[in-house]
Amino acid sequence: MTAAFEKTRTICGYCGVGCTVDVLTRDNRIIGIQPAMDGPANEGALCVKGQFAYDYVHHPDRLRHPMVRNADGVLERATWKQALRKAAAGFLQSAERHGRHAVYGIASGRTPTEADYMMQRFMRAGFGTHFIDNCSRA
Repeated sequence: MTAAFEKTRTICGYCGVGCTVDVLTRDNRIIGIQPAMDGPANEGALCVKGQFAYDYVHHPDRLRHPMVRNADGVLERATWKQALRKAAAGFLQSAERHGRHAVYGIASGRTPTEADYMMQRFMRAGFGTHFIDNCSRA
């Protein structure tokens, strides 16, 4: 007999539409995503990404901690503090050497809308550039 699954109501994270979805899980693993029939933004419909692109969640190659390159260019595990400091130093070095428009931001379709908003604020307020895009196109 197959173990029962759990259904969790949430919002799809692929774009800013805000489609309501039901995530189906069994043994703490996603086994499917269904559109919520009463979702005000999607009314029971989902794009192909929203419904089927969840395999990255449990992929064995998914990063589970920060990585930074050492002096030899080899990736090594780091703390969040180390990784953020290295990233900040790289951003500043590039902007100082090549100007503010040398820094370009790419927001992810797999992050919440709030994170994408903060990314555009980081680029516009932090570097004074509108060089930002996202990968949320279906």
